Amino acid sequence: MSNTQLLASPAFHRAVQRVHKKVRQIQHGKDPEDMGGTNIDSTDPSETKKFIHYYIDELKEQIRGTPPKK
Repeated sequence: MSNTQLLASPAFHRAVQRVHKKVRQIQHGKDPEDMGGTNIDSTDPSETKKFIHYYIDELKEQIRGTPPKK
């Protein structure tokens, strides 16, 4: 396989991306993008209170049968 064919190959580019990603993880730790979008480890009490308040409001609206706030 010539250099031109190798550089044009999608498989080669995927392999290089995987190696680059692994090297970055070793150097800098895991990317926040790779950890998912949910932060359930929050220990901030104000965030917990906000969630509980929101949850209770949603339950009340469901019981009343009112449409949700936008």
